[in-house]
Formats: sequence, C-alpha cells, structure tokens
Amino acid sequence: MRPDAAAAKSVAVGALAALGSQLGLLFVVLAVGAQFLPDENTGTFGDWLLATVWMAGLALRGTLGLSLEEQAQSWGADEVAGQGEIGLALQLLLFTGTALFAVWWFARRGERRLATDTWARVAGRSATGALVYALAMTVLALATHSSAVFGMDTGELETTSVDMGLAVWPLLPYTLVFVVLADLAARASVRHADLGALPGAFAGRLGPWRAPFVAAGTVSVVLLGVGALTAAGYAVFGDTDDLSAGAVFALCLVTIVNSAVWLAGVGLGVTIGGTLDGAAGIDSFFGAGSTRALQDSKSGLLTGGMPWGAYLLLLVVVLTVVVTAVRQGLGHDPRERLLGALWRYAVAMAVVWMPLGFVSTVGAAVEGDVSTGGAFGGASGSAHGTVSVGLSLVGVLFISLLWGALLVVGAQFLIRPLVSVFPGAAVRVLRLPGRPVHPQWAALLADAARRKGRPVPARLEGALSEPLACPPLAVGSRWARLTGIGLIAAVVLGGGGTAAWAVVDSWVYGPEGAVEDYFEALTEGRSEDVLELLGGTDSGPLLTQAVLDRQRKAAPMTGVRISELEESEDTAAVTVTYTVGGDEYETVVHLVADKEDRHHGLWRRWRVLGGLGQVELTASSVLGKAQVNGVTVPLDEGPTEVTVFPGSVTVDGVSTAHVAANGGGTVVVGPGETEIVDELRAGLTGKGERAARQAVLTELKECVERSTTLEPDDCPIRPDGYFWGDDAEDVKWTQKSEPSLQTELAEDGTVTVSGELDLEVAWTDVSFDVEEKMEDTCTSSFSATVDLSGTTPSVSFDEYY
Repeated sequence: MRPDAAAAKSVAVGALAALGSQLGLLFVVLAVGAQFLPDENTGTFGDWLLATVWMAGLALRGTLGLSLEEQAQSWGADEVAGQGEIGLALQLLLFTGTALFAVWWFARRGERRLATDTWARVAGRSATGALVYALAMTVLALATHSSAVFGMDTGELETTSVDMGLAVWPLLPYTLVFVVLADLAARASVRHADLGALPGAFAGRLGPWRAPFVAAGTVSVVLLGVGALTAAGYAVFGDTDDLSAGAVFALCLVTIVNSAVWLAGVGLGVTIGGTLDGAAGIDSFFGAGSTRALQDSKSGLLTGGMPWGAYLLLLVVVLTVVVTAVRQGLGHDPRERLLGALWRYAVAMAVVWMPLGFVSTVGAAVEGDVSTGGAFGGASGSAHGTVSVGLSLVGVLFISLLWGALLVVGAQFLIRPLVSVFPGAAVRVLRLPGRPVHPQWAALLADAARRKGRPVPARLEGALSEPLACPPLAVGSRWARLTGIGLIAAVVLGGGGTAAWAVVDSWVYGPEGAVEDYFEALTEGRSEDVLELLGGTDSGPLLTQAVLDRQRKAAPMTGVRISELEESEDTAAVTVTYTVGGDEYETVVHLVADKEDRHHGLWRRWRVLGGLGQVELTASSVLGKAQVNGVTVPLDEGPTEVTVFPGSVTVDGVSTAHVAANGGGTVVVGPGETEIVDELRAGLTGKGERAARQAVLTELKECVERSTTLEPDDCPIRPDGYFWGDDAEDVKWTQKSEPSLQTELAEDGTVTVSGELDLEVAWTDVSFDVEEKMEDTCTSSFSATVDLSGTTPSVSFDEYY
C-alpha cells in the first residue's frame, strides 16, 4: 500500500533533512581538515563541496572514479588513442554510521507523529524515504564531477580529458538498501508493540530468532568496542613513524570503526590481507596474447603472520563468548536441550558479521585500453586489475558460524559448572541483554546464595519460594572448587601463557636478539657461534678462529647498535650500525625463522641470511695467489670472490723472487655485502729485472761470438748495407759496446727485454770469384722474451725487429 500524500511529504522532508545533516557534518570535517594541508592544496569552497558529496557517496558504498581519455594523436604514420579508469571503494564506516543514524533519527521522529498504522504502510514510508534519499544522492553525484580539485594541475595534459566523480552505479542500489534498513528499523522501534499485526503471524516466526540475534549482537558490540580501544591505544602509544600526533589522532578517528571491525575479525580468527588480480592482452597483425596475475597476502591468528599482541584478542573473544553463553543459558530452563537451536545462533552470527566484513573491505579497480593505427593494421591492448584489502569473506562466514555454534555449546555445557563456582558473577551477568532469567535458574541462584550464607540479591528474593525442579548448585563441593580453580588456571595460563610465549618469542628469541648474538660473537671472536647463527655454514679457509682473531686485532668492530626492525611472519630485516677503524657503518641484516629447529621446541630460532661478507679480487694473470687477512688463497681467471667474516679485510698479492705484487688494500665489508678491492698488479722485482737483463746480455754476447754468417739464425743482428746473401766467408761479428736495455712485464706474465746493439762485421766477399775483404758497422734493434720460471732464465729473440 502506498502512503498518503501528507505522510509521503513528511517522509521526503525527513529523508532530505537526514541527507542535509550528513552533508553538513562532512563539510565541516573536510573544511577543517583542509586547513592542515599545504597552502597550494588547501582547496576552495567549491572543492570542499565536491569532496563532501564524494565522501557521502563513499560512505554509502559508492565508487569514486578517475577517468582519463587520450584523444587520437598522430605520431608519424600512426595514430594513438586510449582511455583508462580507476575506481575506488573506500567506505569509512564512521560516516556510514553518521548517515544511517541521521536517517534513523528523522524517521523515528516522523513516525511518532503518525497514527498507528499497518506494517505495509510503515514499509511503504521507509521505501519512499529511501527512494527520495537515493534520488537526491544520484543528482548530487551527477552534478559533482570535476577535472581538478585541491590544486591539482592537469593543464599539461593538453590532449587528455580528465574526469573525477562518483559513479551512479553501484551508489544507487547501495543507498536504497542502507537507507531502507535504517528507516525501517527506526519506524519498527516505534511500533514494536504491534508485531502481532505482521501478515501471516510473521511475528511468531521471528520470536525464536530474538535470542540468537541478541547474543550475536552482544558479542559483536563488545568485540567492536575492544577493537576500537585497541586502535585508539595504538594511535596514542604505538610507533607512527613521522606522522604528527594531530594527524595520527585524526586518522584514527576517521578510520576507527573500520579498524574496530578488522581487529574484532582478527580476534575471532578471520584472516586479513589483500588480493591482487589483473590481466592484460594485446592484439596486433603479428598475433594476440594475454597474461594474468593473481596474488594473495593473508595473515591471521590461525594462519600466522600476526604480532603476538593479536593473540590476546583471542582471549577476549573467548571470555566474551563464554559470558554471553552463560547469559543466554540463564534465560532457558536448566533441563532444556539447547543444541536444537544451534543453527539459529550460527546463522545469526553470520548475518551480523557478513555485512560487516563486506562493507569494511577496501577495493580499487583499474581498467584501460590503448590502440594504434598505422602499418600492418595497427595494434590494440587492454588491461584491467582489482585490488581488495580487508577480511576474508569466506573466513568471516566460516568463523562466524563456528562462534555462533559455540555460543550454544557454552550455554548447554558450561553454564552449570560456571554458575556453581561463580554464583555472584552469574547474577551480575543478568544485566546483559537477553531473555528474562528463567524461574528455575533464579531459584538455583537464590538457593546457592542462601546456602553460602550470602545475602540473596533483591532481584532473586522472589525466587526463594520457587520449588527446585533440578539438583541444587554444588556451591560447597570439592568438585566445584576444583572446577573454579581449573577455569581460573585455564584463563590465566591461556592468556598469561600466550602473552609470556609471545614476549619470550619477541624479546628473548626474537630477530633483534639473534642479531645481537651474531654481532656479539663477531666482536668477541667466537667463530663457531657466528657460523652456528648462520645455520651451520661450512667453514672455509677464511672462516677460522685464527683468521677472526687476526681480523679483530687489526681493526676491532665496536659500537654495535640496532636502529630499526621490520618483521613479517617468518622473515625480518634489522638495521645495524657499527664502528670499524673509527668510521661508522650501517647495514641491513636479513633473517629467516627456522620452524624445525626451535628453542626448547617452543620458540622460533632466527637464522641470519647471508651474514658473511664477500670480497671480490681482480689481479694480473701473472699472480696466481693472494693473501686475504694473512691467508694465502688461489686466484681464478678473472674476478675471484672469497667469503670472509664481516669487518676489516686486508688483501695483498703474493710476490715471488722475480715478480713483485702491489695494489689491493683494506676494505670494511658488512654482513651480506660485497666489496671490491683495488686491482692486484704485478711488476718485476729488482732481482728479476737484473736476472732478465743479464740473461739477455749473456745471450747476445754468445750469439755474436758464434755467428759465422751475415744473417745468423736465432740472433738479432744484420748488416746495415746491401744484402750479401751466402757469398760471404770468414764472417766475424764484434760488439762495439754494451746495449741499453728496457725491461717490461706483460699482462700474460711475459718478460720482454728490448734495446739496440752496436756492431762491427768483417767478411770476405767471394761473389765474383774474387776474394775481397769487406767490413761494415750496424745498429740492430732487438726484442727478447725471457722466461724466469725455471732455475736458469731462458731467452728467445723475436723475429727480425
């Protein structure tokens, strides 16, 4: 049935008033918050109005979009065009609550002024109010699109059109659903006495659901309150990096409801994290292809990856569920079997938490395409991706069903032992929402108080006359005391043990402790402990106790301190500063948790990843060995890497009798770092140079003395004049003076000696059957290769030089 005109007008006015109050609140918040932005981004009055409408739409699960469209532009023979869209769904539940509270407030006020009516007319008024509210939001969404806000500079995008604003879909359906529910709840609260007027005795069918929803609501409200307090406590006392106190407080206030939902969900055991799903494709003359990527990052109390403090939330959840279960059980007959209603409590918990998990999820979607026209028909490509962060909805469904079922299990099996031990606390639990206490439970509690000699609470005095239909509570028995002690011990050990385990795991055996132990072993010179913390790395020639002692003696490592820690589930990165030789160094040490080899079988053992250093050596091929921290190591062809303890490392070449090594030096290498030392170069020693020269001089002298031709083999001497061929006899070479020699050591280790030799030669020419005495002087250039590797140097002259 449709409402009459007067009622419809009143409902429309109320809906618009609710929307106006929400917009007014958001405008004030945004106008004040904008004053803390840089001057160029403070924005104008118009920017604040646009942002107000956008925030109101996001609060109702709308999508804020950014659209870019590149018009076709010519690039040589090709034309390029494309478009891209980004959609953000960020529902700040605080503002969702203010919007729905405003709807509830004005709907409740309007319903009180109307006469008693049928439920059909009440629903019609709610539908009318929701429709007016949704249409008004749709008009505002369409009217508040812009290309730039808060000082954004889009002038450089000459050929690109930019558009920002709310998308009508899915804003319109979500607004209708949210507002209808809030409006109908307000009007139903005014007319709750008329439930019997529901068609088909629907009220009777709703009766069994009241207790499950009250229990689920009680648990949820308590957990959300704890989550909100936890978020606020972190904002006040936690490490917030470089954010100012005002910014942290404002951010905490704006997101406190979302944070409360996430923390409460984590406490229930739901996993939280992000999901990235994307795909891209291309189509061109040469073919088509596509690719897809899916990545999940999850953490939770059951899956790991949570800080130790999160496990205390589980204790809060257990206590809340137990207390709520006791309260619900006190509203039923002690002899009643409650397990038949287990499914109702499970469904009620899921109905409460599934919407919370859905609306608290933050999502973003990116979609775009580009096309080019030109040779071979051009090409086109497209890509899209979605990112969502929040509680796992599958986990929310499963975990909420589980906790709902545990409410009934607790009400069935825990109530009697708990009430027997804590009858006074059971009376105080009756203050929680729920069904009125059953007369039999009231009689049992009053009887227990009387038998223990304690005053009977006023609210139970009337139950003293109620005959007991079931055995009285065992308030004085040994079993009751043992049960109480066991429950207290379970709570203390469960909470305290979890906290103690987490504290020991974090502070005693945490990654910071492992890094401290590692550097302490380095600075104290305990090589075996250093290698043990690395996971038993095999010892090498440079990883011995003697080498570490020599290294510490040359340049000890001091002033070790930890400045920063980044820890995830099984990995950690610790920033460490230390001093070597008066200079301060900083490095990042990476660790991984060894899940198999635990401390005492309980606490994780952190291993240092890549905790040793690497030194890269580059040397002349003449050198076959080098000394690293006093230990001789062979050199490979090309660069050679050696593994060393972190700290000061000294590298020298190894000289021989004829080859002198120079270069190298001292470097400081940190854990997991690689340092390169100066190249090791080779040169001849004085002894080697003298040996090479003397060998060449000796060989030249012998060569001149034994030569009997004008062109002797294996001797670098030739006359300067005419080529005389073989028509020469009685050839005698004479060395006029000792040559000046230049010595050089090549990269391949070859020793080269070069110079010029002044000679006289005399011979008898017999070419014309006439013997004629002839003589000549000459200067011969020569180059000789000397091999010094043997006991006696050997010389070979190069071909005619």
